[in-house]
Amino acid sequence: MSDIRETGSLEEQLRQDQRREAARRRRKRLPWMILLALLAVLIGVGLYLLISNQNPKTPRTAETVAPANSPVTIAFVGDIAMTKAAQEAFRTPAGYDFSPCFRWVTAELRAADLAVGNLEGNISDEISDYNYPPALLTALYDAGFDVLQTANSFSVVNGVSGLARTKAAISSAGLRSVGTSATKEEADQTGGVLVQDVNGIRFAFLAFTKGMENNLRVPEEALWSVSLLYSDELYKEIARDAIVNAVKRARAENPDVIVALVHWGSEYDEELSDSQTKIAELLLENGVSLVVGSHSHYVGPVKRTNGYGVFTGSAVVAYSLGDFLSAADATNARAGCILNVRFLRENGQVRMTDVSCTPTYSTQPSEDLECEKWEILDIRQAMAFYEERYYDAVSAPMYELLKQTTERMQTQIGTQVSLK
Repeated sequence: MSDIRETGSLEEQLRQDQRREAARRRRKRLPWMILLALLAVLIGVGLYLLISNQNPKTPRTAETVAPANSPVTIAFVGDIAMTKAAQEAFRTPAGYDFSPCFRWVTAELRAADLAVGNLEGNISDEISDYNYPPALLTALYDAGFDVLQTANSFSVVNGVSGLARTKAAISSAGLRSVGTSATKEEADQTGGVLVQDVNGIRFAFLAFTKGMENNLRVPEEALWSVSLLYSDELYKEIARDAIVNAVKRARAENPDVIVALVHWGSEYDEELSDSQTKIAELLLENGVSLVVGSHSHYVGPVKRTNGYGVFTGSAVVAYSLGDFLSAADATNARAGCILNVRFLRENGQVRMTDVSCTPTYSTQPSEDLECEKWEILDIRQAMAFYEERYYDAVSAPMYELLKQTTERMQTQIGTQVSLK
């Protein structure tokens, strides 16, 4: 019996020794475990911040509503177009990266509650003039854009199937499109109207184009795919019924503001046509309060007026915002402006409280201008950097061009709206 008790006592002693040794090792490891845990937390926070900063702007939905009586600023730009040569300048070993092109204008676009531009071209696997990789949409999203007009000269340059692929790519990039439909069912359901609720103000967007590039036609069996301003190929007969019906569909959404984006006029022509003024009047008479134009490659007049007909508040017609990202060769056709329009709800009514323009210039490599980059300049900022001898300043010839461009643009816009 004594042998059994002794054996049990030795086993118990061994277990106690093992427990004491294990406790000693745990105490020794504890500071390292705490340190590793803290490092893990810090790494996790760092990764979160890194991932968050890669998507600085969450896509807005029609349900986005902020506190009532908050102001809303919408930033509009003109044509967004690129040649193949310009696109190749942004090719990297990992693919295309267009973000450097927008570095000068990103702050202003992101500061707006909505940013809207006219995407001239299609998203395609085959890169060429006016055919872009999806990476361009990623850069536009990151720069601050929310809505892209797709009713323009290149809507069906790759057929209705190309239009459908473009709209799908825009949606996948977190953006929304207006002016075209991928299917007849979509056209029947939306009536070409895009609704955005922002800060308690409800906006209805429409978009139209005069026609297609190089006399290309929208297929007869797919006339529902693109909203057109004219019913003939010579741009003589205004499609009055179609325009009026589109605005009625927009009014049926009970918006506070109806915005019409129009791709019209003649390329490289600063003169307004008679039909442009008639279309503007038709839109205003039926309830549109803001008309924003593109296509001519030149900045045009921005006119303020009192609304009439269905809409009785103040109204604005910006006949052309010029080129934002330009595919033009002509130096004087690469200027554009960011139109900022501010809205506020007061006493139940929504009104425009401010309208201003920020001049921009789309550069391309040029020996004469001592420029090596394709990028969109905020003209005021670029000129200030030059005057302050900032390290990343533009060249002296470019500075002089920007100065002349600003002076010319104020004349083009007119006296009712000032440049910022």
